[in-house]
Amino acid sequence: MFRFILSLVLMVVLLAGCQKDPNSPSEEKKAESVGAFIINEGNFMKGNGSLSFYSFKDGSVQNDIFKTVNHRDLGDVPNSMTVWDTLGFIVVNNSNKIEVIGLKSWKSVKTIEMSGAPSPRNLVVVNDDKAYVTDLMANNVAVIDLKTLSLTGKTIDVGANPEEILLYKNKAYVANSGFGSGNTVSVIDVTSDKVVGSIRVGDNPTSLMTDDDGEIYVLCTGRWPAWGDTTDTGTNGGVYVINPEKLQVVDSVNVVGHPSEITYGGNDLGFFLLNGSVVRFSTEDNTILNEKFIGGFFYSLEADPISQQLFVLDAKDYQSKGELLIYNMDGQLQKQATVGIIPGAVTFVYQ
Repeated sequence: MFRFILSLVLMVVLLAGCQKDPNSPSEEKKAESVGAFIINEGNFMKGNGSLSFYSFKDGSVQNDIFKTVNHRDLGDVPNSMTVWDTLGFIVVNNSNKIEVIGLKSWKSVKTIEMSGAPSPRNLVVVNDDKAYVTDLMANNVAVIDLKTLSLTGKTIDVGANPEEILLYKNKAYVANSGFGSGNTVSVIDVTSDKVVGSIRVGDNPTSLMTDDDGEIYVLCTGRWPAWGDTTDTGTNGGVYVINPEKLQVVDSVNVVGHPSEITYGGNDLGFFLLNGSVVRFSTEDNTILNEKFIGGFFYSLEADPISQQLFVLDAKDYQSKGELLIYNMDGQLQKQATVGIIPGAVTFVYQ
């Protein structure tokens, strides 16, 4: 699951999306949350992945919007979505494609078919000319031309089984999961499209975020015990903090167990999942504040620092429709709604 690395996008929105108030030339309009796309994975090999949309204006949820508008299925296991300008890029993992839609119309603009069977996972826009997408099975990052919305043919070799990718300043950071055996983050110089470093973290790095101080957080799920080997206990996960200037780990958050899905809520607060519950931690001193901030058995989550809300996704029984639960930053439930099968990611839209 690609997770939309929110703090970076917020910086882009605040810089590029604000407009001058004609009545107050010295003041700028603040970014406002207008919507959230919920990416529903569906069942593997069933091709029943879908897209839902939540409106901040009236709190309504519309389901299966891609199929409703485009009269065809979204595909097999949509994993993540990235918003750029007026477009949304939906990475459909097992269909080996990227569906590009208009943000307002939800109509298909183009389908980018990945070459071979790379299993694309997560996409990040680098600049107005190009984007990167991680290829889980090809062990590389493919480069997309944003002018033509097509593959350039260029790939960048990284570690084994790359998952999330995060852009910070002139570098892209790639979590190399190795399906549990990986323990590195590849660093790509986005000007040269070359790997310029490899940072060792914990086992199975899968999820990334940045905080307001510009530090990069890497969530490592840890290695699960080998199947059938009662003597193998696996390894614990953890959260590792990277200084992007030094390109090295400078701190960590100890976790007992196998965490997943990290996200930043602003105000020095980060969140991740552990044993299905939401954990809240401080990015100021990198300590856990609440081990069961929100109890449950959740599948994914994403925080919105602008609206100060936490979107939590419940996959239920992984066969029937899942649920979106929206909490405030104090952990109080504000709204819940039915979405698609196996809701796995959230991408926010601002104006």
